Amino acid sequence: NHQESMSIMKVIVVLSCLFAVSLAAPQTRNALTCSLCTHVITDLDAWITSDKTETEIVNFVKQICSVLGNLIHGFEETCNNLVTDQLTSIIDGLVNDNLNPTQICTDVLAACP
Repeated sequence: NHQESMSIMKVIVVLSCLFAVSLAAPQTRNALTCSLCTHVITDLDAWITSDKTETEIVNFVKQICSVLGNLIHGFEETCNNLVTDQLTSIIDGLVNDNLNPTQICTDVLAACP
């Protein structure tokens, strides 16, 4: 299915960007990391609120971590750590707490000043 393939590609890109933002965040909080983070979280919010359960989202992202781990040495463990440490908080914030992407990027990921 073409639409499903496009969704998978978008999630891979979103996850990769989220990972990059989370790595950059501890060193620097600036307009660029904030802008990138809010864009990524906005896309993630749209995807996760499209009739997905939290378990489906976490499992799907972990599968992506595995695939990317085959392409990038050491990435799977780092990616899974990000999923374990951050993804549930992000999902809860977006879905249950009605947080907006800027709040997630400021309070959870520390990517915004």
